[in-house]
Amino acid sequence: MKRIAFFVQHMHCGGVENSLAALVNDLVKEDCHITVYAINREGEFLSKISDAVTVKEIPLSKKIRRYLPVGGTKISVRTKLREGHFFQAGIVAFKHLLHPFEFSELDTDFSKISCLSEEYDVAVNYHIHSPFLVRFLSEKVIAKQKYSWIHNDFTTTRYEINRLKGYLDCNDRFFGVSQKLCDEFIAVFPEYKQKTEVAQNIIHRSEILEAAEKFYPAEFSNQSSGLKLLTCGRLEEQKGYDLAIEACKKLKEEQYDFKWYVLGKGSEYKKLKTLISKNRLEKTFILLGTRMNPYPYFKNCDIYVQTSRHEGCVIAVNEAKMLSKPIVCTDVAGAQEQLKDGINGEISEISVEGICRKVRKLFNNKSLLYTYSLKLQEEPDCDSYQFLQYFK
Repeated sequence: MKRIAFFVQHMHCGGVENSLAALVNDLVKEDCHITVYAINREGEFLSKISDAVTVKEIPLSKKIRRYLPVGGTKISVRTKLREGHFFQAGIVAFKHLLHPFEFSELDTDFSKISCLSEEYDVAVNYHIHSPFLVRFLSEKVIAKQKYSWIHNDFTTTRYEINRLKGYLDCNDRFFGVSQKLCDEFIAVFPEYKQKTEVAQNIIHRSEILEAAEKFYPAEFSNQSSGLKLLTCGRLEEQKGYDLAIEACKKLKEEQYDFKWYVLGKGSEYKKLKTLISKNRLEKTFILLGTRMNPYPYFKNCDIYVQTSRHEGCVIAVNEAKMLSKPIVCTDVAGAQEQLKDGINGEISEISVEGICRKVRKLFNNKSLLYTYSLKLQEEPDCDSYQFLQYFK
């Protein structure tokens, strides 16, 4: 039985965590012994992981874990403030101010972190955008093979992956969730070209279609008229909800009849609520929070809208495609691999006006909604996950 370990920041509701759950659940069926290590063993998506998978926290002292800026300095500080950990938030922010151009996660004293006692056939850093996990995999994990996963781009995130070169050399494979991510990575590290390949996120259409039939959203039942727009994702700057709110305001001023629903939670919740209130959009732009089964919302919305500033390959867009929903997606990494602009969906500039232009196009031409739905129904399933061979 092959022993495989995955390393992730947490299991909160998000695309990385959702795709990890799908991957480990499939590998367990292949008679693999799977362990998931998280910096913080928390999050709603822990429940998505099979009981046959062992889930542990990475062994760290309370002090080290407390001050690790999981998710980056900005998200970490906001989370700690929201939870009332003001002193911890201050320390994390202060360290960042002292070294603003350094990876604050690497400020951790690694000499006080023990190597894992267990040895593995394969060890995987499932989030290369976590400098802590990059170094941890390199220095503290013993495995015959080491892999790293690329879920986001390096250009718009300004993530200087080249500064982690010394910790990346231990990797035998690099997987990017879209071709564009792989191309970006190879442009930085041409020496890794032969080790790098696309690994599409695992999504099971049959499971999504079944889950989508579970109920009809009560919030939709209460909407008497107009189109229903949906966006799904963490409430973080990356997802561009400020752009969405401004676009919503403009479209409302143009007298379009619609409501825009958002599934997700995150550190920008209070900021977004304030922005919604400021623009008097409480009845139009509606934050619903997290839903463990979001698919009835996907199935019954009229348009799925993704307003992200940067992504790798948006799982929610692929899920909307499987449910044949007309889609507007900003031109993030992976978008042009997922959609054909003007053929089976709309790809927007990453701007308020760009989003408005594409949504307005669908508002003004309802027949396009039907056309795009038909086109998406004709698309074949992507069920060829060649990268799984490296785990068998």
